[in-house]
Amino acid sequence: MVIPKGKVIHEDLSTSYTDIDELLRDLRQNSFTGYCQVNFWEYRGTLFLDRGRIINAFEEAGSAHTIGDRAIRSILAKAKQKDGTVSVFQLQDEMVATLASVLNSKVKYRDLTTELTSLEKLISKLKKEEHSGYVEVLLNGDNGDGCIYFQDGRAMESVFRAVDGEMISGPSGFKKILGLSTEVGAVFNVFESDLSSIVVDSSVSDEVIQLFQNTLNVLEESVDAKLGTGKFADEFKRRLAINANKYLFLDPFAGEFVYKEKTLSFEGEDTTLEDFTIGVCDVISQTVEHFKQKDETLLDAICSGIQPLKEDRMQLIDRLKLDMKMPSVFGDRVVAESAPKEGEEKESKGGRLSRLFKRKKSSEEA
Repeated sequence: MVIPKGKVIHEDLSTSYTDIDELLRDLRQNSFTGYCQVNFWEYRGTLFLDRGRIINAFEEAGSAHTIGDRAIRSILAKAKQKDGTVSVFQLQDEMVATLASVLNSKVKYRDLTTELTSLEKLISKLKKEEHSGYVEVLLNGDNGDGCIYFQDGRAMESVFRAVDGEMISGPSGFKKILGLSTEVGAVFNVFESDLSSIVVDSSVSDEVIQLFQNTLNVLEESVDAKLGTGKFADEFKRRLAINANKYLFLDPFAGEFVYKEKTLSFEGEDTTLEDFTIGVCDVISQTVEHFKQKDETLLDAICSGIQPLKEDRMQLIDRLKLDMKMPSVFGDRVVAESAPKEGEEKESKGGRLSRLFKRKKSSEEA
């Protein structure tokens, strides 16, 4: 699959000096739509973002290909290694959705040749079928290859890639593919989008369990510090029992979901990630609301305590939409701040983005 380049936002930033978490945080705040690509020798990882949220990913390591949650985790880890590059390209919303959906695409027609049909006839057929996906064009000889992307029968983008790696997109790319397929011949493979692939791994992973455990730890420490040891655990258990009929996996007698001595364990094999997240967020929100009525300053304490976790696990929190499902914990909260000291300035967008390079530089200069 040849990905259209789009508008260059950042190109070939060194991974040695770029903080990938800070970069993605900035893209999220700016509701960026496009993709972030991480490159090393014989490695390429692509994160697709829709309004700042990662909706899918594609990792190529040698001949091995990975998509979805596993790819996201691996790419983020790889981007923290030295001697690679990071680039960011902006695309239209529809194009990103199409690219994200074709990562796990199904073959619709394979090995069609120009001896049997022309590219023009194939495009006409796909238009009538309101096809969503892409056509891979493998040109005969050493003449390169290309992709034509479709959304509901409409050709949205074309990308031609020459043997030397040079790429031509848009109308010029389409004209090049069309002309060469007629001149030298080609093989066409048609792939149909799988829209469900945008929804990444639906299982409750160890990473998710760890995030909720850390969240419960912060809440327990914040509540107990203000209202007394054991108060949070007792109320949380009570709320689990109250909601057991609504969320069966939370039933204390079933033993699937257990939070004890600051450790969370979960053994609900039939529970989806969405059901798990909604249920646990609901119970936590009820618990926090109960204590908020006893101490109005509690939310400020929670906000301060949860901030390091928000920064460290931003991508997972974002993917699970915890800011919307649990606003009392992960939502944005305005806390009164002291006036800036003389000579200090508030951080602008540009100043914030410059922090991408500060942390790694300082660690290497030390």
